[in-house]
Amino acid sequence: MTTSETAPAVGGELLSTGVKRLLLDRIMSGYYKPGERIVELRLAKEQGISQSPIREALRDLAAIGLIEMHSRRGASVRVPTGAELGDVSLVRSEIDALAARIATPILSDKTLEELQAAYDEMVRCRAAGDIPGLTQADARFHRLIALASGNKAIERVFDQLEPFARTFITLTMPDIDVDVIMQEHLGILAALRDRNADLAATRARAHQLGVSEIFRRFDPASRIHQQHNPIDS
Repeated sequence: MTTSETAPAVGGELLSTGVKRLLLDRIMSGYYKPGERIVELRLAKEQGISQSPIREALRDLAAIGLIEMHSRRGASVRVPTGAELGDVSLVRSEIDALAARIATPILSDKTLEELQAAYDEMVRCRAAGDIPGLTQADARFHRLIALASGNKAIERVFDQLEPFARTFITLTMPDIDVDVIMQEHLGILAALRDRNADLAATRARAHQLGVSEIFRRFDPASRIHQQHNPIDS
């Protein structure tokens, strides 16, 4: 490995960390689709770097379940089952509830404004049919609460779990009532504004439990299989 691969890149960020962030953004935005291969050599040429930091970034993403590594075919965006995604949201239900409970009494007015702005962005994206934008605004809403808790352990767990599910939400959107799910965010926000920690935690938990059930009913892996093999559907 060369010095340029281990030395910090711009802003003090390691090359592999920067590549990991790039890959994560591309997976979240749908640039790389579930099941699609990520060709190390092609990405290395595009970024003007060697394959070493790319391989390291892919290993990190494989560790959290976003990437699948194959001995012969290389890396591809992993397609989790509905049960796996349901399990993630089940854990998220307790993490989000705890974050809301801790954050409620210490929330700043600025954070409340940012939460409202994230919800407003969800509404705008919904009207425009921009599902990736909607899911990004949704993630920002929940992450603001995790950050507001001031608990680094909550923040770390949230950051590990949240990307695993977000990119696959678009696969279930055509079959669910998105407006009802969006409305649940207003309930959480209202409880936070009222400084009602118990209610905020209850609503945050219920929201993620509902998402968990959606994933279990509408298995993304089956949907992707149907998209790739329409004759089977």
